[in-house]
Amino acid sequence: MVGQEHVVRTLSNAIEQGRVHHAYLFVGSRGTGKTSMAKILAASLNCQNGGPTVSPCGRCESCVSIQNATSLDVVEMDAASNNSVDDVRELRERVAFAPVGGGYKVYILDEAHMLTPQAWNAFLKTLEEPPPRTIFVLATTEANKVLPTVVDRCHRFDFGRPTVPQLAHVLRRAADSESISIPDEAIALVARSATGSFRDALGTLEQLLAYSGSTIALEDVLAVLGAADADLLFGAVDAVSAGDARSALLAAARLAESGRDLGRFFADLEAHARALMVVQVLGDVPPELRVTPEQDERRAEQAQRVGQAEVVRLIELIAAARGALKDGADARTQLELALVKAATPELEPSVKALQARIARLEARPA
Repeated sequence: MVGQEHVVRTLSNAIEQGRVHHAYLFVGSRGTGKTSMAKILAASLNCQNGGPTVSPCGRCESCVSIQNATSLDVVEMDAASNNSVDDVRELRERVAFAPVGGGYKVYILDEAHMLTPQAWNAFLKTLEEPPPRTIFVLATTEANKVLPTVVDRCHRFDFGRPTVPQLAHVLRRAADSESISIPDEAIALVARSATGSFRDALGTLEQLLAYSGSTIALEDVLAVLGAADADLLFGAVDAVSAGDARSALLAAARLAESGRDLGRFFADLEAHARALMVVQVLGDVPPELRVTPEQDERRAEQAQRVGQAEVVRLIELIAAARGALKDGADARTQLELALVKAATPELEPSVKALQARIARLEARPA
């Protein structure tokens, strides 16, 4: 699985050495592949072609039924809606039955932190000493809410959020397998909008397929996501750096006329400004911020050209504007105000505005 190599390696070694633990705790933010990894583990243990194996065939009856969520040996339970003592008692009764067709019975408990303390206490003995060939996988986004006595009985794996290149790799693989034509720039935009979630990225690709068919253009992605074109983001920052309030205001007008979600543009502009700040500090575009070679080069060039004080101040102004939006302020007014203030620091009698003016004067050639 892309982005979770440490989990794959440990579980693969456990399968090969015959040391699969009876309980695992998968921890990570939404869409990082916890449930998918649990199903892959179940397929590896129950594959009819050589299982347990680190390479399940994906074609046998067991693998297909696990993939289609019809396997009697893989029980997936949502703890958010099945969190009572009665639900756990029913689960305990099912645990007593041996596997039907495969070698292992695997119970996948999603949102495990939602179980009540009473339910956990009813389940604890079964979790500690399950019947032979029974595996529990507890998936959660909030490990701090899982009882310590439960955590102690599990092998814990922390799932990291995938980077934009990793998301783009998965999207490209999915698009190629489904014969979907989509340019790299559009793939990168979908990957960036997914904010570290494989599920969101693939869901957006499916939505785009319904919207525009098997040929997806960058304009289609912008329309579906309501996201801002990269040219608009670069142009807004260039206008701020040049002290050109008129161009900054026109950029806001173009955005408003395009019908894009202004709230989304705030988030995109903040992410773009943050990326510039990171590049300025590190001196290079780090892997987690890379999109396409052309856009990475353009970002590095802009980061070198724009003053660091201006970028930091723009981020602060965007944050203040987003706070005003939560209080009911008009989105377009707040966007225009933030851009004009960033472009003309002399309008704002603050220390940071004065520092931005001094930095801009120092950057001018003599």
